[in-house]
Amino acid sequence: MKVRDVVIGPLVTVGPRDFARHAEGLMDDSGLTVLPVSDHGVFRGVVTKAACAGVTCKVQDVMSQPVLTAGPEMEAATLYDAMTLREVLSVPILEDGRILGVVTRRDVLRAISHEDPHLRVGHAGSHG
Repeated sequence: MKVRDVVIGPLVTVGPRDFARHAEGLMDDSGLTVLPVSDHGVFRGVVTKAACAGVTCKVQDVMSQPVLTAGPEMEAATLYDAMTLREVLSVPILEDGRILGVVTRRDVLRAISHEDPHLRVGHAGSHG
């Protein structure tokens, strides 16, 4: 399974010159905790909800870069291994420097577990 098979939308992004509070509001509205930062469609980094909390600066002042990224043709299992090794919870998917989407480690595990019945995805809050 390829990463392109795991990417889900719609894609929510912010610009580097947007205010961090705007980014925080977008994350609140969409239920996300990280957003890709793009400048005229070109990927620049990511910004987290924690970095935006209560600040009055611009996204470019609190965004992270460089970050782990992947291409759409990468094997999903390979990406999962890289995410686990680096303790990364979400990864922007890029093609020719443009952001296609973001995948979470849980999304990738869920997708590859359908291919391999020996893998299981736990449910948050479940016991036993």
